[in-house]
Amino acid sequence: MEDGTQVKPLITPESEQQNTPLSSTLPKNPMVPVLMFLGVITATLSVIVAGYFHGHMHLLETLKNAST
Repeated sequence: MEDGTQVKPLITPESEQQNTPLSSTLPKNPMVPVLMFLGVITATLSVIVAGYFHGHMHLLETLKNAST
């Protein structure tokens, strides 16, 4: 101020925009994340089942190997 420089504000316009309400960050259709989650679970389980078929494994053999 004395040397001719201006004082910068403590709050910048970028930081003001970060304080948005939570409702603006929520998805408009709440079913989309649920369907994506179920798709990931289904894909994971299908890879596991395909591995069992590909390896000619049976559930009882897998449980016997897991106990030893």
